[in-house]
Amino acid sequence: MTALSDALTAAQRSALAALEKAYVAGAIDSEAMVAALESAGISDPVDTAFLLSALDVLKEWGVAAPNLTERLARENGTNEPASDKQRALIADLCRRKNVSQPDLAGLTKPKASELIDSLNDGSYDPANWSLPF
Repeated sequence: MTALSDALTAAQRSALAALEKAYVAGAIDSEAMVAALESAGISDPVDTAFLLSALDVLKEWGVAAPNLTERLARENGTNEPASDKQRALIADLCRRKNVSQPDLAGLTKPKASELIDSLNDGSYDPANWSLPF
């Protein structure tokens, strides 16, 4: 893979996560969702139909859209320790946002990504980040 294809994959994952949240929150309808997915290069009609059906169930039952990082971790089964870069980014974000930094002992890569996402989107709650992860 090239750096460009890696960047495209990362951008598509971020776009998908944002669209999932918007759809479940009712900010966009199914037609807008499909159009946005297609414009981001996600166009398989079968996968799109299954995704919309799954998100409809989440919407119906009042559940938040799945966190892409959590889903990928479950699918990949990774429990690798968080990288030094992730730990440094968490420390920097906590400092910049003036919030207490959780204990990072035992933090896995997927959980570190989830923590970074919560710091970036403003949903970080220190009480949710006590051991064990």
